[in-house]
Amino acid sequence: MNKIPLFPLQLVVFPNSQYPLHIFEERYRKLLKHCLDESSGFIVVAKFGTRISDVGVLVKVTDVIKKYDTGESDIVVKGMKRYLIDQVSMHPDGYLEAEIEEYYDEDSTTDFTLLEEMKDKFEEILNKANFHLDESFWKRFKETETKSFKVAEKSGLTLEQQQELLILKEENLRLSYLIEYFNKLNEHISESSFLKQIVMSDGYLNK
Repeated sequence: MNKIPLFPLQLVVFPNSQYPLHIFEERYRKLLKHCLDESSGFIVVAKFGTRISDVGVLVKVTDVIKKYDTGESDIVVKGMKRYLIDQVSMHPDGYLEAEIEEYYDEDSTTDFTLLEEMKDKFEEILNKANFHLDESFWKRFKETETKSFKVAEKSGLTLEQQQELLILKEENLRLSYLIEYFNKLNEHISESSFLKQIVMSDGYLNK
């Protein structure tokens, strides 16, 4: 199996989500050049201190927004599929690479009662925060198959919570996770300005 470059970040990119990245380190500029030259992708994997997660998401570059004279770049990546990371090693250019295996859901069915409850809880938080999501978000929500990941983009989950959600292997488990999270958020936070700050803290794009 060909090795895939890894990009450890304090970030989880969910499947089908889009996220802007600023590439400035020399090793990752080389990684980006390799991916653009080969029309290939790299794995964004969450970094916790000196440890990286066992599950990451393959991303492809969808847009190079700006190239700087310094060699730095502003890009947009789109999450594709989840992968299990194995056999990590160091590439000669200084970035990590690994052999990977696809990471599938064990059950692809969706309980629509759970889905509606999750959506209602999410909208309740948005209303409480007096925060309006653009139509582009709801359009993407309607179109995407794994709606839990789409809502997770704008839910203010911590990095640890995002990773916990990412590794769950059933959509219904992810929906239940978000319902429990929204219930706790509602119980403990009453200040709308703080709720709004939580929702706005996520940097995912809705193009």
